Amino acid sequence: MKQLTGSRAAVMDNKPTRILPAMTPALLLLTASLCLYSCTGSTNQKQPQTALPNQAYEELKKEIAQHRKVFSDQYVNAVDKNKVLAEIKNYWISVLGNDLYEQWKGTPWDFNGTTKMPRQGNIACGYFVTGLLQDMGYVLDRVKLSTCASLTMMKSLAPEQPVWNLSYLTYAEFNKKIKEAGKGIYIAGLDFHTGFIVNDGTETWFLHSNYIGRQGVIKEKITSSAALQASKTRFVIALTEDEAFLVRWMKS
Repeated sequence: MKQLTGSRAAVMDNKPTRILPAMTPALLLLTASLCLYSCTGSTNQKQPQTALPNQAYEELKKEIAQHRKVFSDQYVNAVDKNKVLAEIKNYWISVLGNDLYEQWKGTPWDFNGTTKMPRQGNIACGYFVTGLLQDMGYVLDRVKLSTCASLTMMKSLAPEQPVWNLSYLTYAEFNKKIKEAGKGIYIAGLDFHTGFIVNDGTETWFLHSNYIGRQGVIKEKITSSAALQASKTRFVIALTEDEAFLVRWMKS
């Protein structure tokens, strides 16, 4: 409330003072209720509806399904199928390595985490890998593959693709090998951990639900990944180099 000044204030000061009766507790409660009502408006007033928290993610999965159908039609009718496969590889790098990750970023890790929705509940490393593959539209037995050894999971997903045992390399040599392998989505199987390696042609990333410090879903350069460095075992499979895997994905 503005303070009155000048002649107007003087006039107010000359008026006789009214003594108001003391307010009873009931009257105080009524007055407070009226003030609250005047601040918030009518309780019957419609409030603007907000989007469901899962809506954006569900829309993303629908878009992925649409693209998968388009790629399937292109692949069937293509004279140069390798060209279509190259486009699919780039699509996987972009969507799994960026779009899906941005949704899952920061979802907490837990050994027993099995959530299917990003940032709701917890997610273990194996369930994170299989969950993203499912959200890309690939049909799999999530529980079975998430709870088996990572090497078994990798062989099951791409049985025609060789598994690289890079455990004998120094970490610097391992980094160099992954960079030289070229663009694509890879799966890394470690001592007690698993995740995606994303080579986007410029940088190589480790995308995983990080158990260290219970950090959860992160995307970090493999040159600075403590989880990769700590593992004595490093198996890698080039998922997007497996044509049979990509064909099964298109037909899912």
